[in-house]
Amino acid sequence: MPIDSENFASRFTGKVLLLTGSASATEGERMGFGGATAWRFLKEGGAAAVITDVQDELGERSAQSLRDAGFPATFVHHDVTSEKDWESVIGLTIQQHGRLDFLVNLAGVQDPTSIDDTPVEKWQQVMDVTNRGMFLGVQHGARAIRQTGGGSIVTISSMAARWASSYGAAYAASRAGMTHFTRGAAIQYAADNIRVNSVLPGWAKSPFTEWIFTDEKLSKYRTDRVPLGRWGEPEEIAAAILFLLSDDASYVTGTELLVDGGATAGFFPPAGD
Repeated sequence: MPIDSENFASRFTGKVLLLTGSASATEGERMGFGGATAWRFLKEGGAAAVITDVQDELGERSAQSLRDAGFPATFVHHDVTSEKDWESVIGLTIQQHGRLDFLVNLAGVQDPTSIDDTPVEKWQQVMDVTNRGMFLGVQHGARAIRQTGGGSIVTISSMAARWASSYGAAYAASRAGMTHFTRGAAIQYAADNIRVNSVLPGWAKSPFTEWIFTDEKLSKYRTDRVPLGRWGEPEEIAAAILFLLSDDASYVTGTELLVDGGATAGFFPPAGD
């Protein structure tokens, strides 16, 4: 369900946010978690949002949509597996806005097949985008955030980090790696006043999952296994991300925030089972 941010205090006044894998942020279209995060961040006083992705046309349209609404936003082409791209993106952010306060790592790749049917190239792609991209982002992002006196980094994992399935072993393994890396980063950057946390979304509607929730059978199978009885909305995932970025979570670092409607709380058989 949409969350009204108009009644929130300006938690992010003067702050600059960088979001990877966030091309889907065009008003009036289905948004991703990053897009919903960017909109609410700017509505709550954020000074600027830089969204990055490899989907250039979609990203440019999203940034223009934000600017049309009066918000300062920039899109930058960004391959998160490239250290050169990370240096360029962060350098551009500092050049344009003078600082970086927050980083959200959202870039990811799916592998909706069994282990037997997963080519080694697909396995490596999933690991590179998710884990290498996260490592480079935290490493280079923390260097920039340190210069502002501290801030917050959020990595977007998945409830798949907590449980296995009959498909997507590479995806699940990479997401589990994200949560453990995040704990290590939280310890290492605490002295720099940089908090590092992860959000573990459950089944939520976004362009990333559209192939599932638009299929009646696939969607119902999952809905029936969520205690709250529905899929999540991008705005609900964004709310968790923004909580961890904000000073509301000033004593929270190295944690995993599950936003899954209770799906991983325990065994919840669907009606009739």
